[in-house]
Amino acid sequence: MEKPIFLAKGQISWLSNKGIVKLNLILLISLISSCSCGYDTSMMNGLQSLDTWKASFNNPGAIELGLLNAIQNVGQLISLPFCAAYCDLYGRRNALVTSAAIVLLGAALQGGAQNTAMFIGARGVLGFGLALNITAAPLLIMELAYPPHAAPLVSIYNSLWGLGSLMAAWITYGSFRLNSDWAWRIPSLLQGMTSAIQIGLCFLIEESPRWLMSVNRTQEARDLITKYHANGDPSDPIVALELEEIRIALRVESENRRSTSYLSFFQTRGNRRRFFIVLAVGFFSQWSGNGIISYYLTLILDSIGYKTQDIQTLINAMVTLWSLIVGVGFALVVNRFRRRTLFLVSTAGCWMCYVVWTGLEATYEKSVDADGNGGNQNAARGVLALVLIFNFFYSIGWGTLQVTYPLEIMPFNLRARGLVLYNVFCALALIFNQYANPVGIEALGWKFYIIYDVWIFIELIVVYFLFVETTGKRNLEEVAAILDGESVEPPLEITNEGKTGNAVIAVAGTH
Repeated sequence: MEKPIFLAKGQISWLSNKGIVKLNLILLISLISSCSCGYDTSMMNGLQSLDTWKASFNNPGAIELGLLNAIQNVGQLISLPFCAAYCDLYGRRNALVTSAAIVLLGAALQGGAQNTAMFIGARGVLGFGLALNITAAPLLIMELAYPPHAAPLVSIYNSLWGLGSLMAAWITYGSFRLNSDWAWRIPSLLQGMTSAIQIGLCFLIEESPRWLMSVNRTQEARDLITKYHANGDPSDPIVALELEEIRIALRVESENRRSTSYLSFFQTRGNRRRFFIVLAVGFFSQWSGNGIISYYLTLILDSIGYKTQDIQTLINAMVTLWSLIVGVGFALVVNRFRRRTLFLVSTAGCWMCYVVWTGLEATYEKSVDADGNGGNQNAARGVLALVLIFNFFYSIGWGTLQVTYPLEIMPFNLRARGLVLYNVFCALALIFNQYANPVGIEALGWKFYIIYDVWIFIELIVVYFLFVETTGKRNLEEVAAILDGESVEPPLEITNEGKTGNAVIAVAGTH
């Protein structure tokens, strides 16, 4: 097999390249896909504070809240087995638009729900559409983006979960003043907002060059790369280099396709390690204590004495604003730090926050009298501060890398399946989380947090021994050398001194 070809490192002034600027603006349409997931969590947090929503659904208790939250992830779980095949058969662009239409339908049914059964059904439809949406979007971003921008853009994609969360929080904070069902119907309907944008601007969305070449539409792929990566100059070396890299990748994938399936993850030592890393990322990204804040902030606030709907919706809005700021901030600088280091710092920080949080929660609950009055206000304010500090540490690693990292460690022929597995593990973790957390908090109070103290420490140990460093690895062969225990020859370096100024692009391993 031929060696992958690379461009040598140098200075990149992509802002002067109109093609790349235009491409990044177009990719914004795909980037907002994660907003719908973030919107859902924050909206459900906010709705739980609304008296009108509680009245409409018979004041749901812990078990009912778990079902109303988890059914969206059940819909995702049903859809996920078909997502990779749909993306490969019909293309990333068509999958994105189709999924947006399904999400829009689910939002309409949710906003118009007349009873609990209809609301649950609508959330199942939303989950079905979201699964395809969050599979197609990162694939399209990774395969269409200007190569050096691929990892940061996928990290930003995941961090924009916070933008959707922010929108839902402030919309709910504004709508609670409506003394009618519209207080919850408006936020429910607006969950389809980002999908409506994607459908309305679908004529601007470009297809993945890699997918176009996989269906023998090579000229269209060449035109796309020329237009956006080479600023319209067909003689720019980047065009030939990227096309050749995609050809090599597709040929390798074709050679392996007959023997490649989900069982491939268990056939070699390296693939088994990939599987367990993806499993760990999927579960840990949802089981690091963030699930309580994302879906049940209302229960946390109730437990420390902040019980009115106006203060709860305001705190929810402020927490989501903070999460968005730190999430996007770390996504923009993600390539400046080592991946494994970010995961270790993130997990250690989350663990320390929960240990202190447990102590403060215990202090507050023990200071409340039999009638529920009193309570140590310093402890309550400390818990609020720790919610913000926790979000800071969570964003360092789990918030920015939970999609980027699984994509980086996957070979071409397992990348789509690896992303589907990641989404399956996330959905399973969330379903369990959404049932266990409200019941645990209600039954055990501060003692429930001890479970997370122990579990997050276990996560830290697993990350330390299981995760590999991918920073600075310029192709999949170098990552494979770590995961598979094989030696590889260094890639061929080619220096581009062409007129476009796109001097240094690590091409292989980006599509």
